[in-house]
Amino acid sequence: MRTKAVLVSLLVMLTVGCSGGQDSEFMLGQKLMLDMRYYCADGTPAESCKTPVTTLLPEFAEIIRQGQIGGVILFAENLDNSQQIIELNYAIQQLAKEEGLPPLFIAIDQEGGRVARLPDKVATRYVGNMAIGATYPLYNTTFAERVNKGIAKSIGQLGFNVNFAPTVDVNVNADNPVINVRSYGEDPQMVAELGAAAVAALQSENILSALKHFPGHGDTHTDSHTGLPRVDHDLATVEAVDLLPFRYAIEQGQAPAMIMTAHIQYPLLDDTRFKALDGEDTLVPATLSHKILTGILRNKMGYQGIIVTDALDMAGIAHYVDHKNAVIKTFNAGADIALMPYAVRNPQSLSRFWELYKQWVQAMSSGDIDRQQTQLSVKRILQAKQQFELDEFTSKPLAERIKSAVDTLPGEENQRTEMDLARAALTQVYNRGVLPLRGSRFYIVMPDEARCMAMTTALLKLQPGLQLTCDALTGIDPAKALPDMNDTDAVIVGDITPQHSLAEMGGMADLSTWRNRPDKNTQEAWVRRLLVSAGEQSVNAVFIALRAPYIISDYRHLAGAAVATFGYNVTVTGAEEKGTVRAHGAVFTALAEGLLGRSPMPGKSPVTIDE
Repeated sequence: MRTKAVLVSLLVMLTVGCSGGQDSEFMLGQKLMLDMRYYCADGTPAESCKTPVTTLLPEFAEIIRQGQIGGVILFAENLDNSQQIIELNYAIQQLAKEEGLPPLFIAIDQEGGRVARLPDKVATRYVGNMAIGATYPLYNTTFAERVNKGIAKSIGQLGFNVNFAPTVDVNVNADNPVINVRSYGEDPQMVAELGAAAVAALQSENILSALKHFPGHGDTHTDSHTGLPRVDHDLATVEAVDLLPFRYAIEQGQAPAMIMTAHIQYPLLDDTRFKALDGEDTLVPATLSHKILTGILRNKMGYQGIIVTDALDMAGIAHYVDHKNAVIKTFNAGADIALMPYAVRNPQSLSRFWELYKQWVQAMSSGDIDRQQTQLSVKRILQAKQQFELDEFTSKPLAERIKSAVDTLPGEENQRTEMDLARAALTQVYNRGVLPLRGSRFYIVMPDEARCMAMTTALLKLQPGLQLTCDALTGIDPAKALPDMNDTDAVIVGDITPQHSLAEMGGMADLSTWRNRPDKNTQEAWVRRLLVSAGEQSVNAVFIALRAPYIISDYRHLAGAAVATFGYNVTVTGAEEKGTVRAHGAVFTALAEGLLGRSPMPGKSPVTIDE
């Protein structure tokens, strides 16, 4: 096959050694992975441009062609339906083939749970990693394997070949704003085993797995999207907690094809300082650290695969280092691929990209980027593209690819796995004689309208005679009197902490509703008043932690029972204006079964919930 011949000849070229400007351009391009989330040809300012890219625009085709780009990452904005996704990915790979370039890495963040870029109508979302952690005592790695095999099969059909998953950060911080339920839990060995099983499942379906976020993002108070987190663990803790899942995965027979760096400071791993953009003396983050990426990951831990950065346009890097130097520094630190080094959003930023591209090529040609290390890096990239058969997607006709995906996705087996996981993860944290619920009149509080509908639908399907009232926390008025519970048999309160975004609300709230909703403190104060009132009226109350279960400790004295689901996904279908809107989710089906005593709640929280 032509593409395989291209890869073989390029590998020979790198083995023999190469020099010159054209070779520098090729090597640089292969080490870049770009996003193309939005583009505004009319010159709308980059920060305001929100026009999604759903076809291969000429501007991005030219970047791939002239820049000899090695990979792209797609986001939810790029992905609408199976046919459109396949046409986009096929066009990208077909362009590379026609230009005699290696096939591209086409990456996605399809972790499952909170982080899933594909629409529910295309791919099963599943409940998420902490739910998998909750099943570990009974099922060991079964659900890590089933879920990731299902994810791999789905994204592979659509033309993706890299999944930035799994997350193996050990969540030892209850206030972690960015990881929490994306983690399998707080036990490093459990996280390691589940992570390694996920890697093996993904790669068994020819999807490159990118383990993240090295050297560990599990004990932070800061989100690296918005700032630069710091971990002050002693060396013994770093070794026994943070690094353990990565070391374990590397030592398995099927090591992860990629490991993603974290924009995070670890002073006991590297105390090097540099002058940031604002002039401040700053501790180097792992993404820019030679001691961490080369000294620890490559040399000490023996990792032979591809090191990819987290997005370089995140605040954890972009607020401290300019675009030019971020790429130079991370390559010299040991990273193989710079992810999202610069966002192209309009003609002006397109011109700026080419300016940066020339500067990076010059740095490579002049030796400011180590040339020998670059050759080894590109060799790793090309070998992975050959090993994982990235050219296979375009070996079949486009129409055949589309028909296969449309006929089979999201997949009955995947949906069964999602339901099985939701049931197996459901955890009764405590119960003071409240569960299973008795009576027929329930007052329900859910985070938003979508979850109100999903919860009431699931309960009524099991017990049609129930009398249910559900209020959304997004619409409460703290100035109004609490509902009268004289005729109520039980109160059910569902909570998502930290507060979820508009994108997570299932499409049943517009921007004005979201902006005008009560803040989280107001919602929590109202829930406390409600539960106190229920207690005063001798009404049983159940508190449901729909995300991280740590919040349960705040309500132990107010609710007679507490349940953790570790996920809150709903799928909304239909049109609200036509009165056909429906909301449902495996989590809420399993929760309804558990609350009514129709099925057990066998899960065990993989994180400690304070007494």
